[in-house]
Amino acid sequence: MKRPWKPWYPKHKGPLPDRRVLEMAAARELLFTWEADQNKEAIDKMLARMDKRYGEGAEERIRHYMREIRRNERVA
Repeated sequence: MKRPWKPWYPKHKGPLPDRRVLEMAAARELLFTWEADQNKEAIDKMLARMDKRYGEGAEERIRHYMREIRRNERVA
């Protein structure tokens, strides 16, 4: 009798591990856009779309990542 197939890796049940990386990349992109244009309306529109793409609360998380990048990675 053939045994049923089971994946060799454990099933992931938590939040997606790539989400943080993707949200940080989006934050970096939006920060560069903000520094180039200083257009708050465009940034707000882009952030509003991020909730749809990355799930609930993405806008706040991306804003947080933008602040972190600005404080820690930028030399003013």
